[in-house]
Amino acid sequence: MRSHAEYGNEEKENMNQENNSINSHITEYLDYYCGLSAPGFAVLLKGEWGSGKTWFINKYREKLEKNNQKCVYVSLYGMTSFSEIEDTFFQQLHPVLSSKGMAITGKIFKGLLKGTLKIDLDGDSKDDGALNIQVPEINLPEYLKNTDKSILIFDDLERCQMDIGNILGYINYFVEQQGLKVVIIANEDELLKQDKIKEDKYKSIKEKLIGKTFNVVLDFNGALEDFICSVDNTEVRNFLSTNTELIEEVYKTAECENLRILKQIVLDFERIFKELPEKARSKPELLKDFLKLLMAFSIEIRRGTMLPKDISKLEEEYVSLMSKKYSSRQAASSDIKVNNEELTKLEKILSSYTILNLDLHEPFPSKVWWERFFDKGILDRQELDQSLLTSRYFQDENTPNWVRLYHYQHLTDDEFDNLLKKVESEYADGQSPELRELRVIQHITGLFLRLSDTELYSKSKEEILQDSKSYIDKLKDNNQLDITYRPISSIKDIIGVYDRLDFQGKNLQEFKDFSSYIEEVRKSVRDANMPNAAQDLLVTMQSDVSKFCMMICPSKSQVRDISDQRYDEIPILKYTKPTDFMEKLLHMKSEDQESVIWAIADRYELVDINKKLLEELDWLKSVRNLLPVEAARHKGKLTKYRLKTLIEPHLNEAIERLEAKSSEVK
Repeated sequence: MRSHAEYGNEEKENMNQENNSINSHITEYLDYYCGLSAPGFAVLLKGEWGSGKTWFINKYREKLEKNNQKCVYVSLYGMTSFSEIEDTFFQQLHPVLSSKGMAITGKIFKGLLKGTLKIDLDGDSKDDGALNIQVPEINLPEYLKNTDKSILIFDDLERCQMDIGNILGYINYFVEQQGLKVVIIANEDELLKQDKIKEDKYKSIKEKLIGKTFNVVLDFNGALEDFICSVDNTEVRNFLSTNTELIEEVYKTAECENLRILKQIVLDFERIFKELPEKARSKPELLKDFLKLLMAFSIEIRRGTMLPKDISKLEEEYVSLMSKKYSSRQAASSDIKVNNEELTKLEKILSSYTILNLDLHEPFPSKVWWERFFDKGILDRQELDQSLLTSRYFQDENTPNWVRLYHYQHLTDDEFDNLLKKVESEYADGQSPELRELRVIQHITGLFLRLSDTELYSKSKEEILQDSKSYIDKLKDNNQLDITYRPISSIKDIIGVYDRLDFQGKNLQEFKDFSSYIEEVRKSVRDANMPNAAQDLLVTMQSDVSKFCMMICPSKSQVRDISDQRYDEIPILKYTKPTDFMEKLLHMKSEDQESVIWAIADRYELVDINKKLLEELDWLKSVRNLLPVEAARHKGKLTKYRLKTLIEPHLNEAIERLEAKSSEVK
């Protein structure tokens, strides 16, 4: 247990923090106001959305509770009737009676004070109409009857759906008739923007009801400290506490003054942290970069300057931004900033965070990961783990030099120069098995092109393109070229990502030309190897039917874990002899036979996309024709029936689909 001295020190510390608060003058006045006996006026706390008005009053409510002062709080957000406010009051004043099990009993205690209140709203000594307000008979307990220790709080006035005159007249009843202290919280600027509010009328009502108005100023440090203290995870709490200056720097850079976003960032970071592997949690640099990215994306998305889908566009926008800056320097012969009016919305966002050395266009773990996180709330643990393997945070002596060079923006000048020479030498030598793989070659070429484009590499883009083509041709001629896709999910191929690394320079025309050349080479090598690959596929069909199905069927391939090859867009079946296929199929278990035929039928579901599979139509017809012949040899046997069911409807429907698409193409 703590000593009295420790408690006293804590109390002094809290008092000092309170006195140092940017809104401490408001706290001091509310203390004075709550000590009055029936003051006869309300206090208005105003401020912009997200400025911390609600956070401030909630902290003050905590203080009231510590001092045994009671208050009742109601948010007017979306309120359409006084009965809704009454229910909120009643739930707080009578939590037992308002519980689900006491609903009927509670209604007995909820009476309505019926009558017509004639209220002078504008102070002209004339009744402003009979307001048929049904004021709730709250059945005040003793602590609320003692007006020296009670306060009513009405939050979100501008979001109330009722007439402003009626709701303020309703609040005035508690001030004048009940003698209660009332605090009203509102974004007054937004309130006056509403079409139904007439400024003169509002001001006259306000003058009668409001005795003191305060503007709540954003208390960033106080709110951040409070949000951090509410975090359950001790590691997260400690990390955020030691990086408050970083958090404040990002907020100032973004010119953001919204505490709701800040609170959500703290919650999201805690959620992400819990999913990080232990080795990642021990990397302060990784955690800081993760936090900065989370903050930047959260701020821009939640204040509406960008959408989650825009994250994938940032790299292209970055290239455009660099081009504009380069053109500006060329024109002025000096490093002059681009005219801000010339920048697109996303280019402005990229420019605003450069001071933080924050690469929004190349985020970790990946653009796709962040887009899914903000768009669907999905925290992809598998993608996160895989991204760590090739990230700069976990590089060691086993990391390929080209991967180290990939993260060149985080290298020193000497590290960059040395790595560039090593990669260039290894690439020219071509002895490493990894540097014979097409996708790695594509990565290195893209990296060289990007470095050349940024004037960090002496060779021109045209020279790099020609050298890479010659390099591939040499490997191909010596039968050393590896065209095998490594185990990555099919969606990553679609978006041009390999080993969780985006291709550098992929927006350059030379890279696009090289990618087209790679596909031509891959096709020629694949076609030459296809007969052998087809025989291997039949062996796989007999030895591992599940793997066979995943290799040939698009719908199956999306859920596979690892496969060295996939043929969902390659007409490999036409390279197998129908008789060889049939022989191996008939020697398989009946359930495996069904799996094979079902996978083949599913293979042609996406024939609109994979038109190359039309080349398998003749092969499919031959297989379909062989099945009845084999079935006839088993007259009166179950085998005949089973073989017949393999034809109808699966193969017949697949053939009809291919024939229909073939007619369209012709």
